[in-house]
Amino acid sequence: MRVCVITTVHPPSDIRISKELDTLVKAGYDVVYIAQKGKFDNDKVTFWPITVYHDRIKRLIKGSREAFGKALEANADIYHFHDPELIGLGKKLKRHGKKVVYDIHEEYPSVILSKNWIPKILRPVIARLADTYERRAVEKMDGIVVVVPEQLERFPNKKEVAILPNYPETEFLNSMRKNTDEDKVRFVYSGSIDVDRSIKEMIDAFFMLNNKYNISLDLLGPIHNEELREYINHKQEESDALTYRGVLSYTDAIEVVSQCSIGLMVMHRGRSKEMSSPLKMFEYLGLGLPIIASDFKKWHEVLDEKPCALFVDPDSAEDIAEKMEILIKDDNLRSQMRDNAIKISRKYTWKSVEDRLLKLYRSL
Repeated sequence: MRVCVITTVHPPSDIRISKELDTLVKAGYDVVYIAQKGKFDNDKVTFWPITVYHDRIKRLIKGSREAFGKALEANADIYHFHDPELIGLGKKLKRHGKKVVYDIHEEYPSVILSKNWIPKILRPVIARLADTYERRAVEKMDGIVVVVPEQLERFPNKKEVAILPNYPETEFLNSMRKNTDEDKVRFVYSGSIDVDRSIKEMIDAFFMLNNKYNISLDLLGPIHNEELREYINHKQEESDALTYRGVLSYTDAIEVVSQCSIGLMVMHRGRSKEMSSPLKMFEYLGLGLPIIASDFKKWHEVLDEKPCALFVDPDSAEDIAEKMEILIKDDNLRSQMRDNAIKISRKYTWKSVEDRLLKLYRSL
């Protein structure tokens, strides 16, 4: 059976999509993958690259058109797309009599409310329109994939669903885990760098402590806001202890994180963030990093099982600095939280949930 997986937004090496591709290949599916040109190393998947469009409108129109043409050429039994801007493509495939699955990575109407590039006065209207559009589209799809159960509240009548949390490949994390016994306490943030991620607050908190302690802060990931890029560049000039490492391959990013002492997972409030199940949480746990995290109820459900995190007000640099200082000064607490993190991580493995995707496919 042939499956065609499509994204025009994510890079071809996107880790969530890559895990799903591996699961499908292991199950014996013939997989065609349509994504932007870029590095892709899985030789068991047929990769059909499409043009990279940095302009959102061009990507929406030209990218979707190019992807649709290749999708028809693939002549697959099941089509699985990953971006809300491909909903129109999904509808067209349905009109051609195809089986279509929509993989919904986030609660997009809530995400729109925090998008800095959309004028603030327009965000509520656009969010409502997006909500209506997506709900109606989901009714036409043969199945959907979501990350957390809370996402299904918007689609109460959808029966063919798979809940696939962002759990990592724990064998890989186990192989990368290191003992960090050096005197320097290294903080790390890995992920999208945007205004809704409390980046300024984390950096400000770090600078409140930088002159008092032997510490460093590494930032990894794409920067989506030019003002924020300038702010980070300016702060790097103030201290060599702050390093922006750019966008790294997944393996290289994990290598950097594994050498650090404490993982930062601070994001501003918002429904999409507060109900999220971020991959970085489970990566930090698997690598044995104590975590400083936003005080979100959903995150407590995981991190309170065996105490391995300190929670903060994501809008308060002072609170973040206070929790940083607690961990800097208490080696025994860091060691205890490290052990707890590793123990917790054993529950949250991709292997434990990947069959949900195959079960959905079988139902179609």
